[in-house]
Order: sequence, then C-alpha cells, then structure tokens
Amino acid sequence: MTVSSPGVPRRARLQAPAKLNLHLEVLKLRHDGYHEVETVLQTIDLHDRVEVTLRDPRRGGRPEIGVLMRPEGVAPDDEQNLCWQAAALFCQRLGVSGSIQIEVDKVIPVGAGMGGGSSDAMAVLVACNRLFASGLDLDELAGMGAELGSDVPFFARGGTQLGRGRGGDLTPLPNLKRVTFIVLKPAFSVATEGVYRSLKMGLTVRSPAANLQVIKPLLATFPRRHWFGFNRLEDIVVPQYPELDRLMTMLREEMPVAMMTGSGSAVYGVLRDIGRGEELIRELGPGLEFARLVEPSNHGVRVLEG
Repeated sequence: MTVSSPGVPRRARLQAPAKLNLHLEVLKLRHDGYHEVETVLQTIDLHDRVEVTLRDPRRGGRPEIGVLMRPEGVAPDDEQNLCWQAAALFCQRLGVSGSIQIEVDKVIPVGAGMGGGSSDAMAVLVACNRLFASGLDLDELAGMGAELGSDVPFFARGGTQLGRGRGGDLTPLPNLKRVTFIVLKPAFSVATEGVYRSLKMGLTVRSPAANLQVIKPLLATFPRRHWFGFNRLEDIVVPQYPELDRLMTMLREEMPVAMMTGSGSAVYGVLRDIGRGEELIRELGPGLEFARLVEPSNHGVRVLEG
C-alpha cells in the first residue's frame, strides 16, 4: 500500500446506483438483534453522483472528514451520515488519514427503501481505496461495508443477487433481461429500524421461499405473474399508509409484478406497456415526491474518474 504525495489533492468521481427488492422475506430474529432475511436484489439505472477529494494523505492520526449533500439538508452532513462513517472506517482499518471531502448529488430518494445511503457508502469505500492506493479487492471492500449496513456489500458488484443472512451473504444470479419498472414514492419516508421492530416473529421460523434451482428459470421469464417474490415488510408498512395501499392496488391491477421495495416508502411495478407507464407518470407524478421509469443495470458502484 502506498500513500499519495502530500499537498497534491486527488479526486475520484463515482456513480452509486439504487436497488429494488424483487423479493424480501424475513425468516427470524437473530441472536445479534438483526433479522435473518432472504432477498433478491436488483440494481437499476438510477444513480447518485459521489465525489471524494483527498488532500494531505498521511499514515495514522484522525482524518478530517467533510460531507456536502446536494440538495442541502436532504441527509445529515456529519457523523450520522453513512458516507462519513465509511471514510472513517476505511482510515481506521488501513491506518491512513488525511483531509477527505465527500460531495454527494442525491438523485435516489431518501427513506425510500432503494438503498441510496448504502450505495453512497460503498462508493466512498471504493474511492478511498483508489485515492490511498490501498489495493483492496471488491470482496474486502464488501466485507468492510457489511460493518456499515446490511445492504452495503451488495453495491460492490450489484446486478441481480440473492442475499441471505442479514442480506450481505450474496450469491450472483443471472442478469435480469431488459424490462421497465415504474417507481413511485409518496411524499413521506419510512424508518427501516421502526419497521423491523414492529415485526412479530413469534416462535416459528419461516422457511426460505427461494433456491437457485427455482429462481434461475423464473428470472429467465420475469416478469410473469407466477414470479414467487413478495415483500414481507408490506404487512407492517402498507396498512399504516392509505396512500401506499392505493398505489399498490393500482399497480397490481395492471402489472404482473408489483411490490414495495425494502422497508418503503417507494413501490414499483413492472410494465407491460411503456406508454402506459408514461401516462401514469403524468397522472400521478405531481402528487408524489418521486415518479420515474427505470431499467435494471448489471453493475454496482462505478468509477467515472480517478
């Protein structure tokens, strides 16, 4: 591992993609307080832009970390921000330091269940690895990301993956063919921790619904209505929000696959007709925080420069 020459700022620009959950089952409460899940994750062509600048790199000592979020106030800009935590963790583990400025242009809606904060955090880990010339591979960065959040490791590679354990035990799946999703987010957010706290797991353990022999042929024909996936967290979230219930009902009447992503509040459907999707955007968009047509992507965080 090398450290850049003092006084010469280095910069990396990255794309951090959003994700959708094509399936999300909660199996049990673990001894560590987290929940055992089974999920099919899919990156989409909706990205935040993350720029990380390193000045005066050195070995050891406390790093100076600054975070600038655009639009201003869309997320915390201090130690509560997952990007700040990612930079601090990287420096601690690698024994490096310096002045690190992180700028995030948010496009992925916050509090939507689309993984924007986790993806941004992985982008910061990838950027730090390059700027400090640390030489870690993606598996090592994903392992570090797991300490920040359950979804973070997925964004090291992205694409279509089966997640187990806390969600970070990942198995690649065949890439999803080209389809179009409509993603809708009402003008409110949902706190993930509160949703999981509200789950009543009881004494039973749910059986996994997915195995590779079942998933692979179903992905090849996605999005037919016999897709096995569902989102268990809808049982908690949707009854609390009539607007979500209305959106879900509308999407399911028209589309072969429709569900909430993550813990919400974003919902999505798979379109048969892109023209109908454009109509829905025009009809519903003015009353929602976010409404967009997106397609699946086959990659995770991407370096654009640096």
